[in-house]
Amino acid sequence: MVHKNYLGIACSLGFFLIVTISYYVRSVITERVFEHGLDICCYCAIPIGVAAIIEKVINSADDSYRCKLWFFNENYFCTIMAAVIIICAFRATSYKKSVVIYYVCAFFAAISMYLGESIFAFVNLFVGICVMLVLRHKHLTLAAFLLMVCFCLVIIYCVPDLFPRIAESNITTDRRIRIWNEAMTFIKENPLFGRGFLSYHQITAAAQGVYKTQHAHNFALEPLVSFGIIGSLLLIGFIWSYYGKVAECKELLRKNCATSLILALSAGMMIHMTTDMTILWIQTGLLFGLILGGIGVDEKALNKRINACANKNSSKTEE
Repeated sequence: MVHKNYLGIACSLGFFLIVTISYYVRSVITERVFEHGLDICCYCAIPIGVAAIIEKVINSADDSYRCKLWFFNENYFCTIMAAVIIICAFRATSYKKSVVIYYVCAFFAAISMYLGESIFAFVNLFVGICVMLVLRHKHLTLAAFLLMVCFCLVIIYCVPDLFPRIAESNITTDRRIRIWNEAMTFIKENPLFGRGFLSYHQITAAAQGVYKTQHAHNFALEPLVSFGIIGSLLLIGFIWSYYGKVAECKELLRKNCATSLILALSAGMMIHMTTDMTILWIQTGLLFGLILGGIGVDEKALNKRINACANKNSSKTEE
């Protein structure tokens, strides 16, 4: 408020609501509801893929057109679709029955990603799938996936026109470096508390000769620009506490419902956030928050197991 960052105040309210919803989900979620929610995410990929194809056909006169539908921009759209494919892979590797539908959903989500043409969303997808398969000990599936990725890379190398934005990667990289350099300058202006959400956007909107965009395009620089050192430390504490519980559930539960998916999505998102903060939006942020809330399923299972062990030990003591 001191810096009159009214858009940042609105974003703070949105962030508070997402965190509140995520904590509520965490407290009441059941395994059945969580699985149904994941299935809904998968099934929605089919109509979205069809809509993306229609949008591309409508704008076929523009060869450089990138589909985004009703999402904020193409990168946010592709981030959602990458998450959906990871969810499809998680569901397909969790159950032996009815897995065809998940491959179909993943296919339509992949079409949407291709039409959105976000290069780093594919890196996000690659990392997320690999981490998920490793955590679930699906080594043969991982090997097949890596072979498929190598095959696709060979095709793209031989026919680069299939992914024309790769040729623009040097331009995109130069823009990112420019944004990062400017962000490091802005950090020095308000090192302790920043200006609130979207500080980079507020500063560049009123400045001359800088690259204007919404955020700092890096998970380390963005918190420092927006929240300063103190705010970033608070955020790190919050994240450390949450993922500490995720790690505990992963270590102590032989069968876990959510932790593998959460860690896979988080790993992919972390890699993606080295160059873009696509999670910083109501659609992507809320989806991620809902899935993070799924840790409640494993927490309940872990607490049930701990109580059972405690009761068993108590019975032995009485005997």
